[in-house]
Amino acid sequence: MIDLFSEKLQQAILDKSPFALLRKPNEKLVRLIVNDGSELNSIVFHSFDSTIEKEISDANPLFIDQHRFNFDFEIDLKQSPSNAALSQSEYEEIIQETINTIQTKVIRKVVMSRRKVVDNQSYNLLKSYKNLMDQHATALVFLWMNPSEEVWMGATPELLLSKSGSEIKTVSLAATKRPEDEWTEKEIDEQQIVTDFILDCISDTENQKVIGPETVRAGKFEHLKTYISAKITEDYPLENLLANLHPTPALCGMPKQAAFEYIVEHERYDREFYSGYIGLIQGNEREYYVNLRSSQLFKDVIYIYVGGGITATSQAHKEWKETELKSSTILNALTS
Repeated sequence: MIDLFSEKLQQAILDKSPFALLRKPNEKLVRLIVNDGSELNSIVFHSFDSTIEKEISDANPLFIDQHRFNFDFEIDLKQSPSNAALSQSEYEEIIQETINTIQTKVIRKVVMSRRKVVDNQSYNLLKSYKNLMDQHATALVFLWMNPSEEVWMGATPELLLSKSGSEIKTVSLAATKRPEDEWTEKEIDEQQIVTDFILDCISDTENQKVIGPETVRAGKFEHLKTYISAKITEDYPLENLLANLHPTPALCGMPKQAAFEYIVEHERYDREFYSGYIGLIQGNEREYYVNLRSSQLFKDVIYIYVGGGITATSQAHKEWKETELKSSTILNALTS
């Protein structure tokens, strides 16, 4: 099987065919999907603002064990359109403006983000992807390769929505701290906002179950996580629920529309697919994960996308430090 996997992967690279590599949370199988237009076993890539959705499908996906994923094929990347990034003072100025706005009580929370730009020091993409899998066992680790348009890699810890039979599952994942720190009222409130929002979105479902919150580890950080499940009928409009959930307060803010408009107006860059979602579609089964802890790769530089939830009690200099720490998810995986 490894020979077939290797040959299919290498051929996709040579042909510049769109393909995706995925390793699901707490699993050891790496799947390879090379686009054949079959609309079977699809991976969808959905933008933050929901204006773009792309799909790669493969009637015959291949799988290998993670420990056997040892490829170093060179992948040709395109030049970046810009290597501009916000400075620390510029980002902190935006965050302070956001805090001031929230203190007027118009918006309760806004998730602000930035793009960190680092030089691509001839990093090997497949070896870096392997490192990301090894370092983040509980994340969905993905490589989205659309050669003529975009290349993204990430390790997201957050499930947006899944459906298996009549059961749907989601999580409320928010708040960030170092393991040695204690949770504060700011983080606890931040996570509760997300939980309340999700429960409101699924109020028309049955047998709702809520477990948590509990503290979970993701790389060097800890988050608060609540597990939520419910039962739905056969004709339940899942696409409507997905549209209502995305973007959650963990990615956008609350109230949702006001926070979204604030982000678009004040963030000073286009998130594109960052904080959008990645969907796995197989028959009637669905799994959607939030595109967090991710990067966009170019020949000359790498964009690393990082952000954090801003509330009335946030401190601008701490928010900068938090985003610097979050960038280590990608930085620690990069290798030549």
